[in-house]
Amino acid sequence: MKPILRSWKRQQEFSSNAAHELRTPLTVIQNQMEFLLTKPRDQVMDHAVEVSTTLDEVKHMKVLSSQLLTLARSDSGMIQINKQEVDIEPWLNKVIQPFGEIADSQNKVLNTNLLAQGRVNFDADLVRQLLVILLDNALKYTPSGGSINVSAKVNKKNLVFEILDTGRGIDDPEKEKIFDRFYRTDKSRNSKTGGNGLGLSIAKWIVDEHHGKISVHDNYPTGTIFKVVLPE
Repeated sequence: MKPILRSWKRQQEFSSNAAHELRTPLTVIQNQMEFLLTKPRDQVMDHAVEVSTTLDEVKHMKVLSSQLLTLARSDSGMIQINKQEVDIEPWLNKVIQPFGEIADSQNKVLNTNLLAQGRVNFDADLVRQLLVILLDNALKYTPSGGSINVSAKVNKKNLVFEILDTGRGIDDPEKEKIFDRFYRTDKSRNSKTGGNGLGLSIAKWIVDEHHGKISVHDNYPTGTIFKVVLPE
């Protein structure tokens, strides 16, 4: 019965945490809409802040709902990875290129060292999602004026990614927990600045499905390094 009880407990925790995460944006949206209803004669531009806040929460709910669906499907075994040969160099450039533009707009620098070449066998959609999660986190926690370094290489038939940032870093006790669902390294952050604690859980699931490894290390003098090793 122990595996069944563990599964049941995990399902209860997942449902409880998901409900908690959804409650906050729904409350914000409701409050903003109720306020706007008290100003029926005003123009939209008079309440641009309220409308913008509502749209931000809708976008957050869209991301959260997608992540929750991914995790629910992974738990039930509904997602099957689709490995295929990918020409890694142009594929990587296409995935990473938009983040360079985002970094520029935030007064940050994105450096790349993409040495991986040839054809590599993996699920292109899932690995793209993996890189997007890691790059988004690196940008989120890197201050203005900081830098993000992305490297990729093929080493002993393994595809190796490293994403380095110059943010505040992650304390050693938290390194063991950051891949847990709904875990946030900074409890004072809200979902807009600190995420919902699901991205790295999905990243680890993607790596596990490819029978790879993901690890986190300190980037000296400050920041974090995420390393991903995927066997071909």
